Amino acid sequence: MYLDEERPKVTAAMDNPHNPHNPHNPLSPRISLGFAAGALIAAFLLAQLFGKLAGDVARAITHAADGTMTAGVVIPSMLASELALLLVSVVVPLAAAKPVRETLGLQLASAPVILVTALGTVMLGPIGDRAMSLFSELFPHLTLGVVPSLHDLAQRLPMVWLWPTFALLPGMAEELLFRGVLQRSFHRRGLGIAVAGTAFALFHVDPVHVIGVLPLGLFLSWAAARSCTTVTIVAHVINNSIAVLAIRHSELDVGYGAERPLPDSWLAVSMGVFLLCALALVQLTRVNAVPSTAQGTG
Repeated sequence: MYLDEERPKVTAAMDNPHNPHNPHNPLSPRISLGFAAGALIAAFLLAQLFGKLAGDVARAITHAADGTMTAGVVIPSMLASELALLLVSVVVPLAAAKPVRETLGLQLASAPVILVTALGTVMLGPIGDRAMSLFSELFPHLTLGVVPSLHDLAQRLPMVWLWPTFALLPGMAEELLFRGVLQRSFHRRGLGIAVAGTAFALFHVDPVHVIGVLPLGLFLSWAAARSCTTVTIVAHVINNSIAVLAIRHSELDVGYGAERPLPDSWLAVSMGVFLLCALALVQLTRVNAVPSTAQGTG
């Protein structure tokens, strides 16, 4: 007979120590927090350096005046900055003698998990937009004007340059650095989510932009803790791609930085759908632990 009845336990994936996607699994390869903090600082400095060098070279080639932000100057600068983040994210686990894929959380994920995470990320757009509008009303002078400038630039760029610069590379580079390198270096799950999400927002520098992407950063960090970095990369790229398409569509181009404000109905719907996506993600990332049995004598 069995001393213990076979009763499968249903636990959250983020709490299951045997879940290979769990960044807090003690058996998962990770880099030290100090190493991750150094990598974050190095990434920021290299992004600034690479961006400035690329912008200066582009300005010299195109004969653009100093201080002008033409597409021929901004695009090379942004691409160089994002490539710097990618470079640091890949070099860090190599320098720490860790396997790159496992250390950064680049595991396979199910389509439903990716879908609900991506949809939830997109639904945060109106919430972040309303946060930016409220912040700019309360503190009109606390802005660098980055969001309107990027909006105007996105309307003028050819899609062949717009999508990789505003969607593909930012989604890959930022997720690998903040969710892959930084968040996975924390042993305490909640602290890792808070720090990675906040650091992601602060990386955008402009106070208005920081406020707008903070909900996105926290949600992606929470989603990464429940799944893996692969999921948040896809979600981030999809979110930015939809934002880019909306800017190029006159009926969808609304909100902070655009000529028309965001309709209140959009905000209400997005909040409802976001909550449903969050609940669905919780259910989808629950796993059945292997039941343990003990055989007795007699």
